[in-house]
Amino acid sequence: MNDLYDIEKIRTGDQEAFKAFYTAFYPKMKALAFRFVNEHVAEDLVQEVFLSYWEKKQEIEAYNIQSFLYRCIQNTCLNHIKHQRVVGDYESQVFIAEERITFLKETTDENEVFQQLVQKDIREIIDASVDKLPPKCAEAFRLCYFYDMSRIDAANVVGASPRTVDGYIQKALNFLRDDLKDLYFLLFYVL
Repeated sequence: MNDLYDIEKIRTGDQEAFKAFYTAFYPKMKALAFRFVNEHVAEDLVQEVFLSYWEKKQEIEAYNIQSFLYRCIQNTCLNHIKHQRVVGDYESQVFIAEERITFLKETTDENEVFQQLVQKDIREIIDASVDKLPPKCAEAFRLCYFYDMSRIDAANVVGASPRTVDGYIQKALNFLRDDLKDLYFLLFYVL
């Protein structure tokens, strides 16, 4: 038993004994922690070790308290370093993902040539699908959707009533939804 602190009194919850214990070991433990981490982190980790010791004071059976505390602070520092490495790896992965997203946006969304090529390819796929429709139905759809004609104007061109053109459009949309279902996600992303 040391004259500066009494472990048995600390076990019973004597705060004055713990203060003396803390005062005796804090500088040495901080110096040891400082070998692993910066000063501010060292202070926090030493506090953490003392808090843990206080909370588990009745359970801890250490014959050499100094060795026990040094081992605790060393392990706490090493765990902190491991945690920082994991956090650093995660942050770098997030950074890389953000950079990739930015790169993709810059090289796809803002690249007009790329956009034009993609839109041309999509337009060709849609045209091929529209070609599968009956002729009058395909013509009504193209007039309304590709040439922005009203249904009444499209009806005059096709030679049918506006109601018939509405039926053609509905039939075309239903067919195209089914025929182009694999292309939906791309249409919303690109257009």
